Amino acid sequence: MKKSQLFGIIVILTIISCEKIDHEVFFKIGSDLEFKFSDIELYDTSTHILYFKNSHAEFDEMLKNTFAFMDNGEIIYQGSFLPGYSSSIPNGPYIMSPPMYGNYALKIENGHFDKPDIRMDQRIINVLKQHDLLHSGLAISSGSIEIAGSQLSFKFTITNQDQSDLMVIDPDKTGPNLFHYFTNGLRIYDLAHNDVFSGNIQHQAPDPWNSWKIDWLSELKSGDSKEFTINYTINNPINPGEYDTYFEFPGLAYQVTKDQLYQGSYRIWLGDISLNKRRTIQ
Repeated sequence: MKKSQLFGIIVILTIISCEKIDHEVFFKIGSDLEFKFSDIELYDTSTHILYFKNSHAEFDEMLKNTFAFMDNGEIIYQGSFLPGYSSSIPNGPYIMSPPMYGNYALKIENGHFDKPDIRMDQRIINVLKQHDLLHSGLAISSGSIEIAGSQLSFKFTITNQDQSDLMVIDPDKTGPNLFHYFTNGLRIYDLAHNDVFSGNIQHQAPDPWNSWKIDWLSELKSGDSKEFTINYTINNPINPGEYDTYFEFPGLAYQVTKDQLYQGSYRIWLGDISLNKRRTIQ
């Protein structure tokens, strides 16, 4: 009799335990805040930005907490929120707080610089695909760096590898000064990691500082590419040789509100992508 009662209790506890697991929960903040797949709009793997269908005022007040990506009640990976005033970077995934992308999008950063990127774990890629949330955003490739006298010309190509049509910042439309408000530009290092060249174009802030204009953006249909050229002035000669180069292509961020994110059938691409390449400069 006692054995049957014990068995019955175990069965009841097992059922209760299973009922507590919500297999539709994809993203958790702390122990109380849960978001289901139906709450998510998309995840952009080029920037690792998680977009939500609705705005969430609680994101603005999230200075310190933990987060986790879930699949069937199991943690895929977890990380922490990092206050903007912090002077150190966690050794793992983190989200800057308050967020730079309004209260409808969170960018997941990764402090594991020398390890495989846990944000691209096959489990999370698979679950994003299963729920039609996976988007690939932009890719950047570099054509050339050419030096003629005191002028350096840097060419690069942006490709829309997303399933959606996108709108991107166009340096030809913003002009070089405004464009370099959003990016530090090209940097060149020798193989000993000494700074050889840093983008020296004087930036121009928008007016007001948190504004943006549709005229700054260009449409880029899914699968299309666009090449840009930025000209810099060289103050010190760069000797021919092998160098490491770094460039960050910017998108808009906090300037774009939730109701502005889509312009007709186009989505404004937010975030930034970087290009690291070792190359020979003649």
